[in-house]
Amino acid sequence: MNLFISHSSRNANYGNALVELLIGIGISADDIIFSSNDAFGIPIGQNIFNWLRTKISEKPYVLYLLSPEYYKSVACLNEMGAAWIIESSHTMIFTPNFDLRSYDFQNGALDPREIGFYINNENKLLAFIESLKTSFSITNNSVLINQKVKQFISVIKPFFQIETSLSKNASEVNEKQVSIANIEMQPIIKKETITNRIISVSPNRSRFYSDLINDKLKDEELLLAKYIIDTDKFKLGTGWQESNEISNIKAWEDVHELSNVLSNSYNGTIRRLDMKKLTEVSAFTSFGNPKEISFVDEFKHELLDPSDELNEKLKEVIEKHKRNESLDF
Repeated sequence: MNLFISHSSRNANYGNALVELLIGIGISADDIIFSSNDAFGIPIGQNIFNWLRTKISEKPYVLYLLSPEYYKSVACLNEMGAAWIIESSHTMIFTPNFDLRSYDFQNGALDPREIGFYINNENKLLAFIESLKTSFSITNNSVLINQKVKQFISVIKPFFQIETSLSKNASEVNEKQVSIANIEMQPIIKKETITNRIISVSPNRSRFYSDLINDKLKDEELLLAKYIIDTDKFKLGTGWQESNEISNIKAWEDVHELSNVLSNSYNGTIRRLDMKKLTEVSAFTSFGNPKEISFVDEFKHELLDPSDELNEKLKEVIEKHKRNESLDF
């Protein structure tokens, strides 16, 4: 049986630590499917949607790494729905900042009455490992298991400390924005002045955001943003891997019944984002040529937590590029 870790790419740090724990207690690396790590992810040349569909249909043991980011990801919710339909064995694991009372969790595909556990709960982790023994080959060395669990807890501890700090900072920024928005101004200059003042208290905004506010984004750039949000992919193929990425984009366009605007202009769109300093090379070939790009942190955050302005623009561009007739599948 394979073990599939369904997660948001924004929680890849927790997922990587979890993979190391599972391997450390005896589970074969070949049995683990974890798309945020190339060693456990989608093979080169495979279509992401078809590959995941095949793996899920094989009824793997699913670990749902649930977080606020998970429920904001269309790709994650699709994975959850597919796995739920085939009734895979599964376990729910919650990141420390996840609220079990959230509407999305209480009304989602997974039964909120099932027992899950928070990822930083040492005793629950030990009980979880014991339960895996019915499906996987786990070491019987209890001392080793305890060591691996303690090591795991120490590795992930900084993750939620950083999340707490970022959440606090975000709240402070929101308070400043509300304060600025309430300042009384003359009607003629009110909109422009408020916008400029809000940007000034948010220095980490990307060029993408400023172009969005000033209505300077091309349709292809907005469609690429929607593709990234839907697929939860923040690393894209370039160079010799560009054709694979374009194939994935075409599959996404087919699913959403969109014209091929993005797939036909992918190379130019990536080059425009590069000129705006929104991308960076994240992997090279053995000859030193780029084969993968990732996005700068500011741009990632704007897509992971899209503003009302961005959501509105994405709706408009999707409607604009809908095909005239539906596709038959």
